[in-house]
Amino acid sequence: MKAVTITLQPDEVLRLEAIVMDKDREEALNFLIDVLKPKIRALGNRSLDSQKGTGVPL
Repeated sequence: MKAVTITLQPDEVLRLEAIVMDKDREEALNFLIDVLKPKIRALGNRSLDSQKGTGVPL
């Protein structure tokens, strides 16, 4: 997997800061799904596939 650089918009940064301050795990997961995943996919990194395992034990 190659390294990627993701640019966050000001409202996304505020949302992320609120998540960290509130220690909100559910909203953190939503941020990953709603914001980061689409940005990574837009960069052409198809490694994130919900049908594939990561190899990381849960």
